[in-house]
Amino acid sequence: MHPMILLYNFVQDERTRQIRGYLSKAGITARLVSAPDYQKPLGYLFGLPGFSEPYPVNLGANFKDEMLVMHNFSNNQLDQLLAFFRERQLSPVALKAVLTPVNCHWNSLKLHEELLKERDAMRR
Repeated sequence: MHPMILLYNFVQDERTRQIRGYLSKAGITARLVSAPDYQKPLGYLFGLPGFSEPYPVNLGANFKDEMLVMHNFSNNQLDQLLAFFRERQLSPVALKAVLTPVNCHWNSLKLHEELLKERDAMRR
């Protein structure tokens, strides 16, 4: 399977245009995820087998932080993505995750909450 990335809360600006251009050239499928899909499992958002509708539509819970979730990235592809941010001097995305057998069942809100906990723990 080829690599795919979920992007959350990326504003339509020059930085996002550069990121999406890089992802396209690298053969990485990018999907912008919006608040109505935040209750759906990550596995569903990536189109994995075993995840099918119906899932609840998110009617309230939200977050504004940028977040990205990667699936089927090789170590090299991950390194290249991070290097792209550094080389272009683009502000990094603080909340990043790789899809796992555990978090594929989580929704975007739970992943966001867990990533915030990890970030806060690392700052101590």
